Amino acid sequence: MTALKEPTTAQLSVLRELFQRVHADGLRYCHWKSNEHLDASVTGHTDVDVLFDRRAIVPLTRILGESNFKRFVVKPGRGYPGIEDYVGFDADTGTLTHLHVHYQLTLGEKFLKGHRLPWEELYLSTRVWDPVHELFIADPHLELTTLIVRAVMKLRARDTVLEAIGKPFFHGGMLRELRWLAARIERPRLLEVAEELVGPESARLLTAMLDSPGKGGGPSTRHLRAFGRRARPSLPEYRLFGTADAVRQMAAREWGVVWWKVRNWYHGAPTKSTRTLPHGGISIALLGADGAGKSTLTTAIAEWLSREVAVVTTYGGSGKGSAGWSRRLLQSIAAVWRRKPVAGRIAQEPRRSVEEEPSRLRAAGRVFWVWSLVRERRRRALESRRAKGLGMIVLSDRHPQSQFPGWNDGPRLTEWLENGSWIRRLAARHERAVFQLVELSPPDLVIKLHVSPEVAARRKPETPPTQLQTGIELVRQLQFPPTTTVVDLNAEQPLETVLLRAKQAVWDCI
Repeated sequence: MTALKEPTTAQLSVLRELFQRVHADGLRYCHWKSNEHLDASVTGHTDVDVLFDRRAIVPLTRILGESNFKRFVVKPGRGYPGIEDYVGFDADTGTLTHLHVHYQLTLGEKFLKGHRLPWEELYLSTRVWDPVHELFIADPHLELTTLIVRAVMKLRARDTVLEAIGKPFFHGGMLRELRWLAARIERPRLLEVAEELVGPESARLLTAMLDSPGKGGGPSTRHLRAFGRRARPSLPEYRLFGTADAVRQMAAREWGVVWWKVRNWYHGAPTKSTRTLPHGGISIALLGADGAGKSTLTTAIAEWLSREVAVVTTYGGSGKGSAGWSRRLLQSIAAVWRRKPVAGRIAQEPRRSVEEEPSRLRAAGRVFWVWSLVRERRRRALESRRAKGLGMIVLSDRHPQSQFPGWNDGPRLTEWLENGSWIRRLAARHERAVFQLVELSPPDLVIKLHVSPEVAARRKPETPPTQLQTGIELVRQLQFPPTTTVVDLNAEQPLETVLLRAKQAVWDCI
């Protein structure tokens, strides 16, 4: 497979078609903030924040569903009132776009957004047409006034300390946005808009901050606090929570995010988002013989999805890289034992037959190894089921199956179910129980990656050809219940082609 190409910079067709339908239905809206980087928004690199008229809820929901957008919900305790999350899929590029649908202006502190400004009608009645992106955006005078109000609401005690040691509050994207808006406004019009919203004193302070910026190029925390004190109506009157409740909720949310990131880092999870499916999660398995590209495609799909939705990855095989501590220990012991010379024989002489090994020891080692693998598979199956039940998307590289014992992640101890010692029969029954547990919740989508024996041999020259051939045939023969959608892909095509078709299959399943 060839390397992936850089993402396109063209406006996503899924967004263009959405706004065309919104215009055709006469729905009132405007892209209300961060218009400085609207290019990034319409190409899927950042979120799209659109304020809609509340009366558009019913027709808008219909249009979104018909325009390849699907609704997601955030983890309880992390959402904000008046805001819905939709994710759209651009079929041409395979890009996801995250649409924030705002029905009210909920904004303010990070992790809380504990204020609501009743300025929605003013935004919608003063919106302006952007001919470049062919959509309505906020009046820059109103957007600039709101930017300063948002900054005041986000101020925390730590910001004054940071500013004192050389880190201004306005920096990075916020400063670029301020300068971009300042270049597009007229001072008399700005003063008129600001006076109506925050009173004459704060309006004059606003124009003064633009004319005499602080050391970092933007308003200082002192100027912002003065703006907030003189605003009329007082900005605290727009709060959604009392002071103590706001502090408690903000601290709980912030520490919750920190803990979530630490936990994901510890488990190696690709999850960057907590958004889940309101109608329940899905499980997806990628199957293929050695050399088909299962791991590569699983990693690429997880990275693609995890930016916008909650994703959990798992492994359905028995590879060394996925082994738990008990299997790793057994593998290390086995490696040492294989290197140990047999008594009475020179070290360099190869062993003539595995029959010379103590059969009971070999059998015991096999039992403990498989038992450890079974425990791992049981844990993975339970974790995957729980994640799916919580609305997450579960991606599995390989998937345990019982149709072909001894092959393609199938049972290894089937022959011991009726024969051998009691410990062997117990281990075999334990293994069968785990496979039955896995089969209770079959994948919602199976993507089969097909390659020819020649291509598989080039990609995996260390694997015996007969093993590759058998694996290829068994993947084709694997059957799944009617509730599972099976998609067959030619994995000999370039990676970007295979990945785009896999993305489409995943999106259709969501």
